[in-house]
Amino acid sequence: MGIFGLRGRAVQKVRDLVCEHLHWVEETLSAMGQAVEAYLGGEGWEALEERAVNVHRQESRADDARRAAETALVRGALLVGTRRNLLDILDVLDLVANNAEAAVDFLVYQRVSVPEILHPLIRDFLSGLQEEWKILRSAVEAFLAANAEETVRLCEEVDQRESFLDGIHRRLIMRLFALEMPLAEKIQARDFLNQLEACANAMEDVGDLLTVAVAASLSF
Repeated sequence: MGIFGLRGRAVQKVRDLVCEHLHWVEETLSAMGQAVEAYLGGEGWEALEERAVNVHRQESRADDARRAAETALVRGALLVGTRRNLLDILDVLDLVANNAEAAVDFLVYQRVSVPEILHPLIRDFLSGLQEEWKILRSAVEAFLAANAEETVRLCEEVDQRESFLDGIHRRLIMRLFALEMPLAEKIQARDFLNQLEACANAMEDVGDLLTVAVAASLSF
């Protein structure tokens, strides 16, 4: 039957709405990356607060797009199994944006102090996170195009990228706790780094859901 099992305007509408959601999740991630880069570059807290507001704005648009897609799905545009799979995928995709927003909020409003020695690795993490997102977005688009083989291949790449980012995160935590600084500041910095990692983990979870959805669609 293929991934969607049905054809017509309703299915195309769902595809368009999911792509709209992807767009705003990407905008949220981009705004988060810019805010963290600005922090690493020494931008002041007042300007960073404005960036945090912008991240929130993009995340709100992602929420709106998710709700529109969910509304189309619950109205029965697709087969029940596919509908449930897509709803789950949308929920976890939204977590990517939520975690990006939470990372910036925590960094800015908690006035987190991240030691300069960690900045290069954080930049590496941000770069890798954007790469993981690009692959994941391609995987979702392949799924929407009913390209099962390409979806699975790209999801395997997402998993590999997430493993790479796990390694960077571990190095960051080890270096952080090897530094001479107040424990409270270490814990704050650790929590910020964990929030960044949560974005990568959510992307991996979306990849897992896509793989399951493909397997389910091929079983019909």
